[in-house]
Amino acid sequence: MCYDVSYLTQKKKKYAKRHPDKDMSALEDLFNEKGEPIKPIFHVTGFEHPKLPIITNENPEAISLIQWGLIPSWTKDDKQANEIHNKTINARGETLFEKPAFRKAAADRRCIIMVDGFFEHHHKQKQQIPYFISLKDQSPISLAGIWEDWENPENGKKISTASIVTTKANSLMAEIHNNPKLKEARMPLILPEELESEWLMMIEDKISEEQVKALIQPFDEKLMQAWPVKTIRGKKNKTQSADIIEKHEFGEQLGLF
Repeated sequence: MCYDVSYLTQKKKKYAKRHPDKDMSALEDLFNEKGEPIKPIFHVTGFEHPKLPIITNENPEAISLIQWGLIPSWTKDDKQANEIHNKTINARGETLFEKPAFRKAAADRRCIIMVDGFFEHHHKQKQQIPYFISLKDQSPISLAGIWEDWENPENGKKISTASIVTTKANSLMAEIHNNPKLKEARMPLILPEELESEWLMMIEDKISEEQVKALIQPFDEKLMQAWPVKTIRGKKNKTQSADIIEKHEFGEQLGLF
């Protein structure tokens, strides 16, 4: 699962270096003259439905800001939209082409969601210990996603929304994401740089359903890092400060770190 992320916490040149061929004009107002984020998002949950930096297959040369929590194009009204987008923060990769909410987007509207890191909870006895996960080289992470446009028939307002695709956990994430209520450990689908363009290709560009499914694989855990952080849930933990992603001691830690 991936319900909590961190993004826009690094200087603009970090994102420009990672995506040198992209038009970053959609992000310009989010950085000051020094290239630092005006409002870095050290933690946000998908249930708040924030706008995330996203590269779509429809406009792969630019970075757009798109709301988290996919609303399918066939959604009837505001009420149904609010019910659906709380359930579409994540999209299970193995069943993308089977679920009515996801299958059209999986075929035609895939995207890359840019984050700096994400959070997952480790269950230990009665504790839920949050962990922050990022790449060892501290570069922005490219998460595989799907997106849709929806026009509200009640007011004509158009909105673009997206879901983060998930896959089976690698060994690192399997140790962290050990929720006993779940059948298996999961993780967001992280795309290696060399596979990003393939993920963005359209069906008519000769990438098949089978080829899309072949891209849904756990990321190399050797390129990742993780550490425990302080509690991220609850009203008192809404402040956006760098200490949210700093290492926090909870007594005995996981053996991996």
